[in-house]
Amino acid sequence: MLYRTGGCRRSLFLALVLGLLFGVSGLRAAENVEEWLYSFQPGDNLWNLTERFLIDQSYWNRLVQLNQVRHPRRMPPGTQVRIPLSWLKVEPARVRVVDTGGEVSLLRKGGQPQALRPGVRLAHGDRLITGKDGYVLLEFADGTRQLLEQDTEVEMVRLNRFSDTGIGDTTIRVIHGETENSVPTRGTRFEIRTPSANTAVRGTRFRVKVPPTDPEISRVEVVAGAVNVVAARASVVIPAGFGTLVEKGEAPAPVARLLPAPRVLPFPSPVRQLPLALRWTPVSGATGYRVRLSRPDEDKVPVLNVQVTHAHFSNSVLPDGEYRVHVRAVDERGLEGEETRVALVLDARPLPPVAVSPPEEGTIHGAGADFEWSTPPDAEQYRFQLSRDPGFRELVADRQNLSGTRLHVDDLPPGNWFWRVASSAGGEQGPWSEVQRFLLKPEPDVPRVIVRADKEDLQLHWRAGRPGQRYHLQIAEDEAFRVLLVDEMLEQPRWSSSRPAEPVHFRVRVVDDDGYAGAWSPAQTVFPHPEPWYLFGIPAIAIILLAL
Repeated sequence: MLYRTGGCRRSLFLALVLGLLFGVSGLRAAENVEEWLYSFQPGDNLWNLTERFLIDQSYWNRLVQLNQVRHPRRMPPGTQVRIPLSWLKVEPARVRVVDTGGEVSLLRKGGQPQALRPGVRLAHGDRLITGKDGYVLLEFADGTRQLLEQDTEVEMVRLNRFSDTGIGDTTIRVIHGETENSVPTRGTRFEIRTPSANTAVRGTRFRVKVPPTDPEISRVEVVAGAVNVVAARASVVIPAGFGTLVEKGEAPAPVARLLPAPRVLPFPSPVRQLPLALRWTPVSGATGYRVRLSRPDEDKVPVLNVQVTHAHFSNSVLPDGEYRVHVRAVDERGLEGEETRVALVLDARPLPPVAVSPPEEGTIHGAGADFEWSTPPDAEQYRFQLSRDPGFRELVADRQNLSGTRLHVDDLPPGNWFWRVASSAGGEQGPWSEVQRFLLKPEPDVPRVIVRADKEDLQLHWRAGRPGQRYHLQIAEDEAFRVLLVDEMLEQPRWSSSRPAEPVHFRVRVVDDDGYAGAWSPAQTVFPHPEPWYLFGIPAIAIILLAL
């Protein structure tokens, strides 16, 4: 496929159509000849114009005849003259590498691959190869810019310019991969060749894609201006907002309208939490979406470039900074649609700690609370806040410059509490952690057990606790409560039984409605009821009398 900026030479009609579609101001096609339209500046005349731009001085007469100039010495500023490109001086031009990212290699004729760095000048025959995460931004002598995407290989076939006219004459061969191209409107000739077609453009922005897995297919998407695609002796003009697909050996497919730009849903500015989450409205007919993040500086390659299947995207590793978000819908033919661009400011570092305790919606008992949080990367100190409301308007504690990840706060009344913590590094405080809520309850009271016993019965009772509380009773043979005779959970603050014939030990504790058990009451001992002395004396007297 050929993508060319010099216009079509096949017929006068097509050349004129392309001239109208391309909106060319300085270069036009007429009578199958590409021309440059020059406006006279103060001090200009046809002689010095010929000396400056044309191949030699013999072209002076041709210039006069072509433009039907009657008074060559009286041509005021603003006068326009037509100059065929074939008459202009041609000289080699170089391409400047503006920026690179990831793995990018330069292969020169007869040489070994070498890492490509910004500032390098490319020449005819150079090849560029980008890796899975590689990008290259190129700038041509006429101001044209080309972005080579990841997993792309291209060859500089022709790098020329027409004298100092500012008009470039460039041909790039895309072996595989993707390129985005921005060609100025001054009439530059810019051609892209792929295995299946050729594309000519002038004053336009367009994208060319050759899948590495299927290099015999080419896709062209026109963002601005127009593009002429030639393949299998057929051509098609693609206006802005349209695209086509070309298979090797076949004519270009009919042009298809690109999908509209998705509408990115609002997000905070700046974004203070990770993962970064972006969402947009689904586009009818889309099978996926291309998401790209780049720096605001146009001299930089993209930072991130992914394709997703759903109308959302998240990322947890993107560095803080300012970005431009580009989102396009992808149709079933693989053509990417019009693009939405939104500004993004990410300021999520240093990362906030993660709460450890008290847990979210947890309950703790007592008159104070122990707080603990994680240690995020690069954190140097922490700021802790405790409040009675989730908006942190009623701060009870605001501790700054904490060096550890644990803190105890005393003298807190019962009720709902809210807390959060932030990291700081280099004097900058990061975003707050998620707000954590917990319920503080007082410790259950220790029961004061009252014992009532007679010869037959044993009764234990104590003061009733708060609604919902229950009571845990243990009675054991031993003081260590290893051999339990009774181990019951009671709904009422009382217990009764026949009086035991052996000494027993008992204790009680209150269990809150959430299962939290308070402290045991002090262990107490109940002995058997003592028998009257005479019940022991009569047998003894009988034994003595029998012995006499």
